[in-house]
Amino acid sequence: MRRRAALRAIAGGAVALAATALPPRRGWAAPEGDAAHWRLERTPDALYLSARVPLELPAQLTDALHRGVPLHFVWRAELRQPRWYWTDRQLASVVRTVRLVYQPLTQRWRLSVHEGGAHDDAAAAGALHRSLDTLGEALALARSVQRWRVASAAGLRGDERLEAEFRLDTGQLPRPLQILPGWASEPPLGWHAVFKVPAAPGGEVLEPTEARE
Repeated sequence: MRRRAALRAIAGGAVALAATALPPRRGWAAPEGDAAHWRLERTPDALYLSARVPLELPAQLTDALHRGVPLHFVWRAELRQPRWYWTDRQLASVVRTVRLVYQPLTQRWRLSVHEGGAHDDAAAAGALHRSLDTLGEALALARSVQRWRVASAAGLRGDERLEAEFRLDTGQLPRPLQILPGWASEPPLGWHAVFKVPAAPGGEVLEPTEARE
C-alpha cells in the first residue's frame, strides 16, 4: 500500500510539473563566469578527455528530483577519421551514464556512474556509487569528467577528430516530463565539443575547435 501511494505521488507530481512550461533554453544557462572547460590529452597509449560544463537545473526538474524522480546524464565521445571519398570512419565510441536520485530517508543524494548506456544492465551492475549531502555537490560531480579514457592511441595518424557531448537523457524521464515545450527541437541541458586529435603523444589540446551549448 505504501509503495503504491508513493508511486502515485511521484506520478502525480510529474503530471503537475508537466503542466508548467519550462523556461526557454537560453534561460537555463549557468551563472555568468561559469564557462565550459574542455581538455583532450594524448599519451602513447590512449586519448583522455577532461571536461567541466555549466549545469543549472530548472525549478521543474529540481522539484521532480525531490519527489523521487531520478535524472540520467550522459557523457559520450566518438573518435572519427575523415575520408574524402565517403563518410567519416568511426574508430571508437564510449558512453558514460550518471544517475542522480534523492533518498528521502537519509536526505542525501545518490550518484551512480557506470560505463555504458542507461539500458546496459550488465554495466550498471558494476556502477560506482557515492552519497552526497547537497544537490550542488552532486551536480558538480555529474557535470565533469577527469582523464576519461575515450580511445586507444594505437595507429592514430593525427588527422582524426574527437566529438564529445554531455546531455540530460530525457528518454529516461517519466512520460509527462518528456513532452514539455521546447524539448522536441533539441536536447536541453546539452553541450557539444569537437577536438582535433594531437599529432603525437604528449600533445594536449586545451581548447576544442568547436564548442556549443
